[in-house]
Amino acid sequence: MNKAPYAIARELLDLIRCPVDGQLFEVASGRLVDAVNERIARRAIRDASDGLVEEQIDSALVVEDRSRLYAVRCGIPCLIPGEAIPLDDDLRVLDHG
Repeated sequence: MNKAPYAIARELLDLIRCPVDGQLFEVASGRLVDAVNERIARRAIRDASDGLVEEQIDSALVVEDRSRLYAVRCGIPCLIPGEAIPLDDDLRVLDHG
């Protein structure tokens, strides 16, 4: 279950953009964060550089087209392009209402 103790301020979301293509961000749904963390626990998720993601996330920022997310840990978004997590169709659907 997602227990995100840190919120991303709307002002921050209005200022930052995806470092890959400039898309706007939205805060990921709790369902998506939970599913990503479940895959991390199973060692079944890789980042954009094909590295194994091993550390659970508190929250995430998702780009507008839902193609990838950037982890948020301790309230700090990691916007390193190689550490973005590509979203497959099964994960994308979890971020919709």
